[in-house]
Amino acid sequence: MKPVIDIHTHLDESITGPAINAARKLNSDLTDSGVVRAVVLHLDFQRWSIEEVAEAIADQDRLVGFANVHPDAPQAIKVLDKAYHDLGYIGLKLHPRLQHYPIDSESTIRLVRHAGDLNLPVIICGFPDGDWLMQGSTVLRYAHLAKECPQTKIIVAHMGGHYVIDLMMLAKRIPNLYLDTSYSLLYYRGSAVVKNLTYAMRSMKFKRVFYGSDYPDRSIVDTLTQSVAVLQDNGFNQEEIDQLLYRNAKEFFEWFDI
Repeated sequence: MKPVIDIHTHLDESITGPAINAARKLNSDLTDSGVVRAVVLHLDFQRWSIEEVAEAIADQDRLVGFANVHPDAPQAIKVLDKAYHDLGYIGLKLHPRLQHYPIDSESTIRLVRHAGDLNLPVIICGFPDGDWLMQGSTVLRYAHLAKECPQTKIIVAHMGGHYVIDLMMLAKRIPNLYLDTSYSLLYYRGSAVVKNLTYAMRSMKFKRVFYGSDYPDRSIVDTLTQSVAVLQDNGFNQEEIDQLLYRNAKEFFEWFDI
């Protein structure tokens, strides 16, 4: 198996005990699957604090973290500063779908701009489930956020789901917009959306697209095996798969030692 970088994982809350138990399990699964590095997305609504998650992943050789900060929190900027300077997080995680705030609100733009000032990339949920659609979610909000924060690298998770073609067309005009494959590539199997997802990867010349598992939605090994099978079934060669699963993220994060 070629080396893999997974930019979209979470700690598994079904694992009992402190966060270190979940971090050790994830790190072990990565090792067994040949995934050399994984981004753990801290979630403020999980049972572990931002400090506990930071401490847990710091002891694991394959894990790095993005801190989840709510833009409307009174001390949002200070929380992000602490996450970066004191806790070792290397990016910002935004989850407007589950934390119920607009993608491109003034407070979100302010926080994302600050992330750019710190040279921190941002991962923002981009999965259009029914609740999110009823709240008025649209890919134009991601475009607005990115254009208002041109110095910040913004990764739209899940490739925008079934809105992937619209998002791809916007990303071609907005150079600080990136995509990750997590969840959507397997969720939409059996539908035309998978063809759209793989078409978008080709149309973007396999650039600015990263592999993500969305663990623990599925196991690390199952997600990787099934994702590679989908890519192969859609005619991707090994070089193209390696670019999506490894080289893009390695260059993006400048992890030249792995």
